[in-house]
Amino acid sequence: MIVSLFHTIGDYRFLRMLSPSLYNELIEILANNLRPGEIDEIGKLLFKASYDSNKLAGTNSHISLSSRKSAKILTEYCKQQNKLFSLIKLTVELDDGILLGRHIKIDGIETFLNKLAHEGYVYDFYRRKVIKQSADVSENINWGSLRDGKVYEVTVMSLDIVGNSALVKKYGIRRMEKIYFSLWQFLKTKLKDYNGRIWSWAGDGGIIAFAFKEHTVRAVLFALEIQKLIPIFNVRFNSDLSDRIILRIALDTGRLRFFSDTGRIISEVINYAAHLEKKATKPGNISLSGKLFSILPPNVSRYFTPGGLYEGNDFYTTCCRLDLMFPDSAIDVGAKSESTRFDDEETDSRNKNLA
Repeated sequence: MIVSLFHTIGDYRFLRMLSPSLYNELIEILANNLRPGEIDEIGKLLFKASYDSNKLAGTNSHISLSSRKSAKILTEYCKQQNKLFSLIKLTVELDDGILLGRHIKIDGIETFLNKLAHEGYVYDFYRRKVIKQSADVSENINWGSLRDGKVYEVTVMSLDIVGNSALVKKYGIRRMEKIYFSLWQFLKTKLKDYNGRIWSWAGDGGIIAFAFKEHTVRAVLFALEIQKLIPIFNVRFNSDLSDRIILRIALDTGRLRFFSDTGRIISEVINYAAHLEKKATKPGNISLSGKLFSILPPNVSRYFTPGGLYEGNDFYTTCCRLDLMFPDSAIDVGAKSESTRFDDEETDSRNKNLA
């Protein structure tokens, strides 16, 4: 049974806000994933027996319409009848469901919902409604489109403040918490340009995720920008400390099963990124898994060199520190406490497994 969504937001108000490109993308999603008869069945679910695609097309009933023609007719009719919300709702709910005895997979629905969120509307998977976005779209852990329990390709970044314990011991927890909160806000502001999401934050670091088209490139570019901009952060928000905030960053990419309660996500991708960052990444540097490095375009991968093996897998790292914009003769307490093991190692030892 299809429930009207007028009590949430009138479909007419919605279609006025739906961009032509997104409207056309909805047509393409239906056409690329459903057969003509299945598209007609959606029309009958929405409008009951009154829906007839051949009649709307002005053709005889014995003439078969293509999937694209059927999708265009249905979408235009829904627009005329103020039912676009209902069509989107039903399309989302058909993903991984059964229609006319066939298992349906709606490829591209997450990308569509992500773009819909950027136009101010999200599909609420719990309330099963399209609703107006009440907060900044960047606040959505699932980008307004990822579904709990479903597997997605994601690039994950583990970011950590070097020498947190030493900094807290020297300056006190309350003082450092203010600095860490400023860093969290700083990262969130920059992250909007790369469509990433902070999945967890523990004060001195956390996990940041990237999904959808070119997520691998966006993730690495964000890491490079943050390491280059951390000196600016130190000037703006950390001027009263004699020690700089220094970061370590590592990234991996792969498939994981998503949950809005990100604490439920169990993923080797997240684990590897976190371990690589903590055990094999120097302060001020960025490390990449071999898998991530191998799929980057040359204009991005050229900034990384072989780092050796970690947990039996190749990894790559920036050839030098990226966060030394300004000369500073002061000794950083955190960096000194965290980097001693790296500074004492011979270059050849990086070819050994660091696990």
